[in-house]
Amino acid sequence: MTQSTVSIIFTRNKPVTTLAVLERIADGLAMPDEPRMRLGLAPKEVDGVRRRTALGIGLVSTLTPAALTSVLRESAAQALEFTRERAVTAVGTGTLDHLTAVIADLDKAYPWRPAAELLPLAWAYRQRVEGLLNGKRTLAEARELYVRAAYLSLCLSDLADDLHAALTAQAFAIDCQELAEQAGHGELFAWAAKSKAFLLLQSGAASAATTAALSGLDLSPRQHPLAALLRVVAARGYARQGNRTACVDLLTEARQVCEQLPDQMPSRLATASAEHTHYRVASQAGSCLVSLGEWKDGERQARTACGEAQWFPGMAACTQLDLGLALAHLDSPDEAAERGKQALALGRGFADLLAKARTLDATLQSRYPKEPATGEFRARYQQWNEQSLLS
Repeated sequence: MTQSTVSIIFTRNKPVTTLAVLERIADGLAMPDEPRMRLGLAPKEVDGVRRRTALGIGLVSTLTPAALTSVLRESAAQALEFTRERAVTAVGTGTLDHLTAVIADLDKAYPWRPAAELLPLAWAYRQRVEGLLNGKRTLAEARELYVRAAYLSLCLSDLADDLHAALTAQAFAIDCQELAEQAGHGELFAWAAKSKAFLLLQSGAASAATTAALSGLDLSPRQHPLAALLRVVAARGYARQGNRTACVDLLTEARQVCEQLPDQMPSRLATASAEHTHYRVASQAGSCLVSLGEWKDGERQARTACGEAQWFPGMAACTQLDLGLALAHLDSPDEAAERGKQALALGRGFADLLAKARTLDATLQSRYPKEPATGEFRARYQQWNEQSLLS
């Protein structure tokens, strides 16, 4: 600066109104950091871009009105830069829609295609979503990514269970619940609770399974297939504990939910039919009655539920095995073995099916060891068991 400019500023005939001039003065005087900051400037070691924004609340009061006006004017430009940076995101246009389509396809393919075929795809997309969550994204995008990550973890839980990896299945069910909770997605949390309850049933933890299913029920929509399914899963837990009254009460409630469902309704990422939900409830009711040793009622309920094969062959296979077990206790070994063979032809080797097939084989061997049908079922069961484990 010229001597005359410095004199004018010194006599306050020309107040400084821009941070750039203040910075030039501070630099020319080799001003220490403390007085620099009292002028509203950043310390010298801070980079140039951030110097202009180093205004603390306490420092604003030390500036003249003209200087403050200038600072605020420049801060507007910086605020615009903040806004622009927040809008820069790693989540490209159409990414969320693409993920939704992939998850819907996985959900639709699950009943029909081998778990070993679907799991690598689900895992690859789950890793991709995790990368997006750890990258640059908006808050709104983060919530949507959490929801999609939760759906993928739910798929991975079911697929891992089918591949007899119980610990992995449980870990992904818990991951789904954590993600759903952070996203504030109650329905998705409830779906994970259902999967978690099934896993606990398979591990023999009937009481914990009931608790898990009922915890999901608190967050499930009232008029929704999930409200019926959680009740029948909890009922299975009570049946395993021998609590017939609580089991029957929940089965009655589940049927009442079914009666109030519309013909078609949204369910997860697709639509569900009331008819399919009715069959699923009947299937689980049959399993409950068989667990309670009520063979005749279990047979009747299981026969009703066999129609689920058009939606989910694996679940229909479980129903056939429940029917076979009831028939074995009702002195019909031939039909029991035949139902068992039909079940093995329908379903892949996921854990629930495997356990039921093992129980039917043991029952036939115990009650009818010399019947040809018993030997035929054992041979078919052993072959199927080896194939399912290899796949």
